[in-house]
Amino acid sequence: MLTIQSQLLTELSAALTVLLSTTKMLTIQSQLLTELSAALTVLLSTTKMLTIQSHFTDNFSGLLLSFL
Repeated sequence: MLTIQSQLLTELSAALTVLLSTTKMLTIQSQLLTELSAALTVLLSTTKMLTIQSHFTDNFSGLLLSFL
């Protein structure tokens, strides 16, 4: 009986170790996805700003040409 309990505790310990490892990996993945989301938000914002600057430059160039 004690041998069976010992084996069960060993298997439970192994299962808990796997669960802990999986939980750590999921936490790391979550952190990486959060950082990726932040980076993509900055990239989107930068792209919008560059698009606005491009439109402004085109309009300004048009104005300058109309005065020349």
